[in-house]
Amino acid sequence: MRLTFLQNNAFRVGILGICAVAAVTSCAGTAGQGSSGPAGAPVETATVRFAVTNPPTQLDPIATTNEVNDLPYFTALYDGLTGVDSKGELVNLLAESYDESDDRLTWTFTLRNGATFHDGSPIDGEAVVANLNRALVAAPQSGVLRPKLESVESITSTSPTEISVKLKEPDPGLPVALASPALGMVSPASFGAAATAPIGSGPYKFESRAANKVVYAKYDEYWNPDTAKAARIEISGIPDGTARINGLRSGQIDATIAQLNLSAEIDALQSNPGFQVLENPTTSVATLYLNTSHTPLDNPLVRKALNYAVDRKAISDSLLGGKCTPTDQPFPNGPGYVEELNDEYNYDPAKARELLAEAGVQNLQIDGIFLAAGLSQTLAPAIQAQFAEAGIDLQLTSQTPAEVRPAFRAGGPDLMIHQINAEADTSSALANNFVGPDNPGGASQQIKDLADAAIQTPVDSPEREQALEAFTRAAVAEPVHVHICSIPNFYVGASAVTGLDQMPWSSTTLTPDVRSLGKAS
Repeated sequence: MRLTFLQNNAFRVGILGICAVAAVTSCAGTAGQGSSGPAGAPVETATVRFAVTNPPTQLDPIATTNEVNDLPYFTALYDGLTGVDSKGELVNLLAESYDESDDRLTWTFTLRNGATFHDGSPIDGEAVVANLNRALVAAPQSGVLRPKLESVESITSTSPTEISVKLKEPDPGLPVALASPALGMVSPASFGAAATAPIGSGPYKFESRAANKVVYAKYDEYWNPDTAKAARIEISGIPDGTARINGLRSGQIDATIAQLNLSAEIDALQSNPGFQVLENPTTSVATLYLNTSHTPLDNPLVRKALNYAVDRKAISDSLLGGKCTPTDQPFPNGPGYVEELNDEYNYDPAKARELLAEAGVQNLQIDGIFLAAGLSQTLAPAIQAQFAEAGIDLQLTSQTPAEVRPAFRAGGPDLMIHQINAEADTSSALANNFVGPDNPGGASQQIKDLADAAIQTPVDSPEREQALEAFTRAAVAEPVHVHICSIPNFYVGASAVTGLDQMPWSSTTLTPDVRSLGKAS
C-alpha cells in the first residue's frame, strides 16, 4: 500500500510537537531499569505466556528467513553448540569447549556428555554433523545461513563427543556464528518434519501450534535441570504493540516486548507496582538503509545530504519519549564506537540542500519502504516531513515485517526504514548490513577492506576494536546508510514473572530466548 504523508512545515511541527498536547505521562523521561522483580520462587506447574511481535511461520531452524523474528520460537525448542546470554556474551550449550588450530583453519568442538534430543536419542558427533551438513547444503540459498557458514569447507565427527570444522579461510567468529538460532540442533529423525512436528534439543519440547501461538512443555531430561522454570511456555505472536500491552494489563499474557513507539505505555507500566519493566541497552540502531546502486544515491555527497536532513534529537524526544539516543554511527556503544564522531551530522536542512546542489541533483525523489508496525511505522511520517524541508520528496510504501527486508535486498526501493539489529559478534553486522545483503548496491572498496579486516581479527581482541573504529571513521566520513538513534530493548511483565532479567539474547535482539522465565504464586 502506498502511503503519501502530508509534507509541509505545519505537519512537521505537529508530529514533533505532540508532547505539547499529549498527557504528561506520554512524554516523561526515560524509564529506569525496572522494578526489583517478583518475590518468591517460580511454581513448577505454572504456564508462562509471552507475546512477541510476529506469529510463528514454521519451526525448522535452517528454513528461517528471519532469525530475529523466529528466535524465541526456536531457542526454547533447540540448543545450539553455543549460545548468547542475557548480557550478549557467548556461552557454551551443547559444546563444552572448542579450540582453534594453530593454522586457524580448523575448529574442534568437544560435545557435552549425556545430552539428548526430545525423542531420547543422543546428541553425539554423528547427530551434530548431520545437522551442520544439512545447514551447509541449505546455506547457498539462505540469506541467513550463507554468511554464517561461508568459511566452512567440511564438517566431520572424530568421535562421539568431538567434531571438527575445517575452514576455507580463518574465521575467528565461527563459535559466535554457531550460536545462531538458525543452527539449533534438530533430531535427525525429524529432519523431514521439523517445520511442523519438530523434535528438538532444548529445555522445552514441542506440544502444539496454532496460527499465532506455539505451546512448549518442559523436557525433564534436559542436560541442565535448572534451566526450565515452568511446566509450559506459550509464545504468541501479536503484531500490534498496543494489543500486546492491553493483553498484559488484562492478564491474557504474562510478559511481552514493548517497542519504543510505546514509550508512554512503558512509563505508565513502570509506575505501576503490579508490573515490572526491564530496559536493556543494545547496539541496535534505527537506520535508513540506502540502495547505493541507484542514481543519485551512488553519490557520497547525496548520502551526506540525507544524513544532514534528519533531526535525530527531535525524533527521539518527541516521538520516542527520549528513549532512543541519537547517533550517526553504525555502532552506538561498545567496540567500534568513536566518541569524537558524535553529532557529525547535526540537523541542517540548508546544508543538505547545498550538498545536493553541489552534486548536481535537483528535485530529488526517493522511493522508500517501511514496516507497517512498530518503530519503523512511527518513524516514517517524521522522516518524510524532515526530508521535505531539505527539498527531498520521499514517497513511502508500507510492507509487512516478513516482506520488507527481502524487498529491499532484491534491489527494488531506494530506501528502507528499519534498524541494524544488534549481533552477538559485530562482524555479523558488517557482513549483513554494509558488505552483504542489506547493502544491495555494494560498498566501496575502502569499506569492504575495512570490514574484512575487522571480520578477520579475533573476537574481543584489542585489534578487533581498532579495526572496528577504523571502519566507523570511514563509514561516517562517507556514509553508506543514515543512522538515527540507538535502540534499547524494553520488556514488560506482571510482577509474578521471574527471570525477565535473565533472558538469553535480551541485550542483543529484541526477541529474546524465554527459557529463563517462570511465574511465582
